[in-house]
Amino acid sequence: MSIKICTWNIRGSNNVVKRKSVLNSLIKEKIQVTFLQETHLTDEEHKKYLREWVGQVHFSSYSTNKRGVIILLHRNLPFTVTASFQDTEGRIVLVKGVLFGEDVLLGNIYAPNAQDGAFFALLFSQLAEMDCPNMIIGGDFNCSLSPSLDRLPPQNSQSSNARAVLNIIKEFDLLDVWRHFNPLSKGYTFQSLPHSSASRIDYIFVSKCVLNLILLDHFAGPLMVSAIWE
Repeated sequence: MSIKICTWNIRGSNNVVKRKSVLNSLIKEKIQVTFLQETHLTDEEHKKYLREWVGQVHFSSYSTNKRGVIILLHRNLPFTVTASFQDTEGRIVLVKGVLFGEDVLLGNIYAPNAQDGAFFALLFSQLAEMDCPNMIIGGDFNCSLSPSLDRLPPQNSQSSNARAVLNIIKEFDLLDVWRHFNPLSKGYTFQSLPHSSASRIDYIFVSKCVLNLILLDHFAGPLMVSAIWE
C-alpha cells in the first residue's frame, strides 16, 4: 500500500477557512499520515478535525493563539491504537498502534525555539516508555541538525537542542529520511525575510528497520515522504 506522510507547521488553524484549506491540501495530495504543528486550538476545536477529516485524530492542545499538535490518520489506514501520550504544553503527541501487523509508534513534535533540555528529556523518556521498535516521528524541531547544510547562510556552531535531537536519533536508531536519501543536498523548510536566512527545521525521522520495510517512491521536498509499505 502506498502511504504518504507529511509534516506541516500551519501557524494557526482556528479560522474555519484556514482549516478547510489545510484539509483540502491534504486530500489533494492523498496524505495518509499527517503531523500538523501550531494548530492554535482547544480540545473542543481540535475535535472538529475529526468531523472534517473523517479519520483518526490525536492531539495535544495548549491555547487558541499558540502551540498545539495533531496527528491525522486517513480513514483507510488500518491503524489500531494500543497506547498514546499527550503532553500538556501542546508540543508532543505520541500514538502507538498496529499497522499491517507491525507495532508502530507515530509521533508529532513541536519543539521549543529556546534551548530547553527538560523538553527533550521528557520526549526521550516517553519514547523509551512506549518501547516500540518501529518509529515514525515528524514535526517542527526548531533547530538545524547540520548548521553547514541546513542553514543559509551556513553556520559553524550547533545548538544544544540540535545535540539533544541527535542524541535521540542515535539512542533510538532513527534516520533523518530526507537527509539519508539526499546526503549533500540543501533544502529549507523555513525562511526569515527580515534576517535574509533560511533553515531546515522540520523533519521526518524513522527507525532503520522501518526504512527496510518500505520502498522509496519519491520525495516532494523535505516535508513529505511518499513510500510503498511492503
